[in-house]
Amino acid sequence: MLPHRVRAVPVVAKRSLVDQVADRLRRDILSGVYPPGEKLQPELELADRFQVNRFTVREAMNKLEQAHLIARRPGAGTVVLDYAEHASVDVIADLVLTADGRVNPFVVSNLLEAARALSTEIAALAAARRSDSDLARLRTIVAKMGREQQLSRVAALDFDFHWALAGAGGNIVPRLVLNSVRGLLRTYAPLLETLYVQPDAVVEGYGHVVDAIADRDADRARSLVRFIWSFRHHRFVDLHEQLGKSLAPASA
Repeated sequence: MLPHRVRAVPVVAKRSLVDQVADRLRRDILSGVYPPGEKLQPELELADRFQVNRFTVREAMNKLEQAHLIARRPGAGTVVLDYAEHASVDVIADLVLTADGRVNPFVVSNLLEAARALSTEIAALAAARRSDSDLARLRTIVAKMGREQQLSRVAALDFDFHWALAGAGGNIVPRLVLNSVRGLLRTYAPLLETLYVQPDAVVEGYGHVVDAIADRDADRARSLVRFIWSFRHHRFVDLHEQLGKSLAPASA
């Protein structure tokens, strides 16, 4: 069953005051507390709010500006930007859950759609460009998945499979995208595990993908990967709808 709430993995290292302030403002911006176009309070007011000095706030604002969540405009102050138009994929980790810890179905559904679109073309590139060592690496990962019983490890190996697939495709951009979302695998492992209700079927599907890549059959590799990700997407939507029905108040 899809988890109602997903507990993030606790951070071991102590966060600096700058990071704490930046994280709080970042969450407020992404959750809509500060909508696009709204001005943030002056630095002195924010310093008083967070009980820190002005220089800490200034450094936190620098982080938000680098993330393209705010813009400092002479004479207008600090204005919140629309993250959908300006931010990078780095904000996805903050959007997967709502402010009260619930799964955001819109964001996760969008993630699965994007993964399907990207992975299908990566598979086609891999079929056209793979080397023998790429093929051996993919087969090794699929074999490990087949022996694994722990769902969290299956999910980790799934990431490794797509990492190797991107390498076989010979295009650096997919790997950079995977780097950006790697942290999601650890932070939201319970959510990802809901996508592996039939791990044996996933392993079998990946085995067919590797066979298609070995045969340099780009169309078949593309079709198989599209099917796998479409199944995951539909499963997530179905599970979330079931959860919504189970949580809905009984009619009088």
